[in-house]
Amino acid sequence: MPAPHQATLLPLAQRTTTASNVRSDSFSAIWKKAIFLLNVTAAAGDATDYLDVYIDILGPDGATWINAVHFTQIAGNSAAIKHYAILDSTAVAATTFNVTTDCTSGVTKPYIWGPTVSARHTLVATGDVTFSVTAHFIY
Repeated sequence: MPAPHQATLLPLAQRTTTASNVRSDSFSAIWKKAIFLLNVTAAAGDATDYLDVYIDILGPDGATWINAVHFTQIAGNSAAIKHYAILDSTAVAATTFNVTTDCTSGVTKPYIWGPTVSARHTLVATGDVTFSVTAHFIY
């Protein structure tokens, strides 16, 4: 059995209101599950500020990004916090799903799977938030 693989999708950094999109396609079909960690280490904004972080998977057409994870929204004045989300290549969707909209806050679609993953965020804040997103791929 191969050892787990880790990828940093968004490195630990202090971020302002800009959004970023970092992709990693460094894993192969041998990995069957992905565990994503959102690690917020500091927030210097107001309670009305917010951070939304998403995990997207490139669809089978090679052109459509499908939102698989929308981590629970983080308030701009949040204490340090960690959130996990898991995708599983063996999970099966019970119904069809809309790929043109993002999941609502705190929702994961564990059945979305593909070899290319993307992390992105939207930050509306008077201050900044320090966070990272890492992926752990397991067999």
